[in-house]
Amino acid sequence: MLAKIKAACLHSVTIAWSYCIALAGALAAIVDDLADAFGDPGVKDQISAAIGDVKITGRIMLAISIVTIIARLRTLRRTN
Repeated sequence: MLAKIKAACLHSVTIAWSYCIALAGALAAIVDDLADAFGDPGVKDQISAAIGDVKITGRIMLAISIVTIIARLRTLRRTN
């Protein structure tokens, strides 16, 4: 199992961390829709009070992870 995870991340901790940030960003972007589906619309207000606009924060996290993955893939390609 660990070998499959390493292979998916190209043996790079930076890419693995970027995948985690992308997952967190995607969850943050859809948290208000999930809260409405589960019947707790107050979750969006609580999260917004803590970190600001949830959708914008999620999109920023996704953008950061994409840029990080692209930059790391470029350096991996250069060293090979």
